Amino acid sequence: MHAPIVAAYDPYQEDRAPVELALALGELTGARVIAVAVSVFDGFTDPDDVNAGVNRPVTATMERLLQETGAEAQIENDESVSRALQTVVEDVDAGLIVVGSTGRGVAGRVLPGSTAERLLHGAPCPVALAPHGYRQTPIQTVAVGFVDTPEGHAALAAAHQLSARAGARLRVVMALRPPGWFNAVTAPGEPRLRGSDLEGRRRSEIEDALNRALCGLGPDVDVESEFHVDDPADVLLNVSGHVDLLVCGSRGYGPLRSVLLGGVSRRLVDGAHCPVLVLPRQAKHPLEDLVRGVAKRLVAVS
Repeated sequence: MHAPIVAAYDPYQEDRAPVELALALGELTGARVIAVAVSVFDGFTDPDDVNAGVNRPVTATMERLLQETGAEAQIENDESVSRALQTVVEDVDAGLIVVGSTGRGVAGRVLPGSTAERLLHGAPCPVALAPHGYRQTPIQTVAVGFVDTPEGHAALAAAHQLSARAGARLRVVMALRPPGWFNAVTAPGEPRLRGSDLEGRRRSEIEDALNRALCGLGPDVDVESEFHVDDPADVLLNVSGHVDLLVCGSRGYGPLRSVLLGGVSRRLVDGAHCPVLVLPRQAKHPLEDLVRGVAKRLVAVS
């Protein structure tokens, strides 16, 4: 049985981007989508009053969303949106969190608002960020930033898994900073390497690691790989304008199995042209619970 998808929706902003992305991902997994909205009230308001009338506009919005999308609807009442959503994430043992972008950003680009920022730091499961104004479209090309680290291998495996589900092309992007960025210090007794020599060695090592990793993932996906000598974030931001989903890993230090934005992932969630999926640190199979039907859920947050 497929795990359900829970899409949290901001009824005040009425940007359906998180729900639309949840629906697109739901098509890949066969999971149903549950839309969750948080009706915010101050600590002095009687909860009975909230239930009786304060959240009637929210109820009407959610009923309309249910009718137009087919997603199930759920309303939570709380003083804090992020706290309510975090509670939902914990209660349902979420398999994925999808956050929406603030309306202050450029349409078609991702940019997290305050609630999304809180959930992007330390989330116990993968987090996806939908661009403002995103509408459900077929996922035909998935891109992943690959580095030869546990986080890089997990990102590759997750991107490969989603590509297989979607019948999509997988674009694997590798990038090394220009030679001037390299520290050419080598092991004791070995000759020092110039930047260009070290670049060549690192490129060979990364490409070999990619080939070994792909051999273990199966032949059921059309894979294209590319290598750039440039700032990795700049490369991936450019790639994001030509793909339907971008997958990246967390930074390599901090609490295990938590989403932790590093320098590259930080820039991606602040300006990518497509949805971005950030995986937790050292989660070997971060999407297994979602795509293989274990009882976990995907949560989309605006």
